[in-house]
Amino acid sequence: MWVAKIKFSTKGTLIGSRAEKYKIVLYGYPVSFVKDKDWIKVNVVGRVIGDDKKIRQFCNDLKKQERVLHLEMNNNFMIATIKEPLFLECVYNEKILHVSPAVISHEGYEILNLASFDRKLLEDTYKALKNNSGELLSIKKSKVTGISIMRMSNELTEKQRAAIELAIKHGYYYSPRKITVEQLAKIAKLSFSTYQVHLRKAEAKLMPQLLE
Repeated sequence: MWVAKIKFSTKGTLIGSRAEKYKIVLYGYPVSFVKDKDWIKVNVVGRVIGDDKKIRQFCNDLKKQERVLHLEMNNNFMIATIKEPLFLECVYNEKILHVSPAVISHEGYEILNLASFDRKLLEDTYKALKNNSGELLSIKKSKVTGISIMRMSNELTEKQRAAIELAIKHGYYYSPRKITVEQLAKIAKLSFSTYQVHLRKAEAKLMPQLLE
């Protein structure tokens, strides 16, 4: 298959613009969609990461939008039905796979990870997003080894969940890393050893899920 990574600005987008406004990060995945003459109705799931107050403000703002048909939050896991404009039918296409969750950043951009047997479909998706400062980060022919829908294990304790969400939010898992464990511990107002234990235990529970 052909696999592409596309980055674009969230300015003016339904969810992404509000992620930037409220300084939250969202990992989202479209689980189903249907097209009518005016819109594409999409069922999406996602994990929202950020300050609890900001997450509530983000959700309350979304619920007021006419394009949001349904929205439910359980802790920081979101399920929603939204209406997307027809020009995005290239993204919501039965011939395109979302091989991992879209990353919607608080810094004003979104990254899609897509795959298709037809390279042109991926190129068309990039072209459709160029008006939003779309950038084709990569496109290559590669065998897809799995499809990943992000899920934070219900087995995580509150402290473990908080530790790994803080690490994700501040770019600890970027390459190169944007922050150290020592800096994360200071933000969490914990000792280095205490924060590191929470983070390592969370990683130990989550990593096996990624390899399923």
